[in-house]
Amino acid sequence: MPNGACAFGLFAMLAFSAAGCSTYLEATRPDPVDLDKFKPGEQRIDVIAQVGTPSSSLKDQDKSCDVYQLYTHGPGRWGKAGIALGEAAADVFTLGLAEAVTTPAEAATRNKLHTVLFCYAADDKLAFVRESEAGTGAAAAPANPPFTPPPASPSQSGSQPAH
Repeated sequence: MPNGACAFGLFAMLAFSAAGCSTYLEATRPDPVDLDKFKPGEQRIDVIAQVGTPSSSLKDQDKSCDVYQLYTHGPGRWGKAGIALGEAAADVFTLGLAEAVTTPAEAATRNKLHTVLFCYAADDKLAFVRESEAGTGAAAAPANPPFTPPPASPSQSGSQPAH
């Protein structure tokens, strides 16, 4: 076999052995949780049934909050299928060379976990949902924040100012 054919055969084997990494990464990307489907008044047990056991719970004034680490952004099932199909086609047409671009791109765009608080009123009904920025742990303000009355002024608390 001439040296050129040997080199091409070796190159083709290496290219096809690397092919599919980005497709696999895309196919195994976690599906994001749609937080918009959770509405105030929903029972706590129903939320837990959909998103699983919380990583922790805490009290926030008169509300109790369940803390979750969830994937909330990224392509859904059909979006992932389209991306994976495009990457597989690129692998075939470029003999695997597309992996040099698509695999690092997949690794750089992996979904990130967000801290999500599901807060409930005393009757265990959902009051609001808050989501943090990825990796910060800082919860963003809820879309419909609960009403918090202003602190009582001295005249309302029953004490009179000194003269």
